[in-house]
Amino acid sequence: MNMPHVRRWLAAALASTLLLASCGGGGGGGNNVSVPSGPPPSVRFGASSSFANICTLDTQKRFIRSYMDEVYLWYNEIPEVDASGYGNVSDYFHALLVKTLDANGQPRDRFSAVLPESSVRSLLTQSSATAGVETALAANVAVPLSKVVSSPGGRRVGYIQFNDHSSGAQDELISDFRQLRDAGVQDIVLDLRFNSGGFLYISQSTASMITGPASTGKVFEQLRYNDKRDAETAASTLSFLSTVQFPETRYPAGTELPQLNLPRAYVLASGATCSASESIINSLRGIDVEVVQVGGTTCGKPYGFHQKNNCGLAFFPIEFKGNNAKGFGDYTTGLAPTCPVTDNPSAFAGSSNDPLLNAALYHADHGSCPALATALSTATPTLAPSQQPTRPAWAGRLLTGAER
Repeated sequence: MNMPHVRRWLAAALASTLLLASCGGGGGGGNNVSVPSGPPPSVRFGASSSFANICTLDTQKRFIRSYMDEVYLWYNEIPEVDASGYGNVSDYFHALLVKTLDANGQPRDRFSAVLPESSVRSLLTQSSATAGVETALAANVAVPLSKVVSSPGGRRVGYIQFNDHSSGAQDELISDFRQLRDAGVQDIVLDLRFNSGGFLYISQSTASMITGPASTGKVFEQLRYNDKRDAETAASTLSFLSTVQFPETRYPAGTELPQLNLPRAYVLASGATCSASESIINSLRGIDVEVVQVGGTTCGKPYGFHQKNNCGLAFFPIEFKGNNAKGFGDYTTGLAPTCPVTDNPSAFAGSSNDPLLNAALYHADHGSCPALATALSTATPTLAPSQQPTRPAWAGRLLTGAER
């Protein structure tokens, strides 16, 4: 596990008490139905709460087996393993994960994880490097660059480099979208090639700012839990918004979101584009916004988590899948690009020689991919070090547990 990547994720996921996924509802205000308190206790193994914080090895294993039966998305596919054959809780947890192949030929669970709570706390105090941006832009690592550019054909295009769904990013995005709206941009290029996810509420507000008032109240993402948790599923519909619902520090709840009201959006993507970033693409397509994806195929993670602590360990089993308004969320092989383009690691993102941005500008002028994109359609680009995810892929769509 890459420690700088973990630090970025932990700082975002654990230092904030913001609600990530509340509940269903339409209108400008957002989601107003109370979320049920949590999953029902396990009948087969006994309530996990009865084993919680009893820190003998056997009882910890009983806790995790019961908890997985309660919350795991694929609880009814967990392999039968002999708990006595495992000398620690972590190994036992991983033995319970469902690795059978899904409909896309991918191991069903590639993302669930467990790590020590002590590591979580210590990593929160450490800093991490900024990936994929020039030193001069490093002051804002989540949204380092926003500007208006002109396409060769003269279209006014807004460009935003959005690197991380971390706390504070929403405030910066609101300011940037206001500037682009006031500049009268005709297209938006959202650069997510380095963005491996984070807070889901930021995806929700970002997609809402790309669209217009007609999208308000439509389904952004439906979180689907296991079949024991139908009440939570029913109460976990995230809607497109017109106002701030989960405030950070600059813009309070109820602040009007600056909406571009565009029928088309360009998204620059790579294999590092994951989870909450994929939610933006999938959810916009769910309400028939044309998303022209330029670059590579995304990582393929439609799943998310809550954090659960017990006896010094923090558990992150997959608990839900996110579907768009059309009920689609089966992209475990990743979302394929509209215009496949191989990136140039030596070109700064957003610069005049950025091949992904230039391909998007070409499409904005001509309505089709450049010839180079077609030629590279079968190429498999290799990520440069600067393009590696800034957080572990399994941590990109995490719910804090504050909802329970």
